[in-house]
Amino acid sequence: MTERKRFWIIKCPRCQTYQIADSRNKSKTCSQCSLRFEILHLPVLASSKDAREARTIVADLKMPRTAASEPKVI
Repeated sequence: MTERKRFWIIKCPRCQTYQIADSRNKSKTCSQCSLRFEILHLPVLASSKDAREARTIVADLKMPRTAASEPKVI
């Protein structure tokens, strides 16, 4: 039996905040701007099987990408 990814990482259409949405739901309310939107019509940026993994993915997406944080190639 294949395990389905239950949590989707999406962006709020109004404020562009990363959100974790349960794939079993049809809509979600943004935690920042309180907009209620349908999640089925938005692109899924990532998915995970549990909430802990989803929070880790969102934290990684929020990290600023700078030249200092990238590994140096020798």
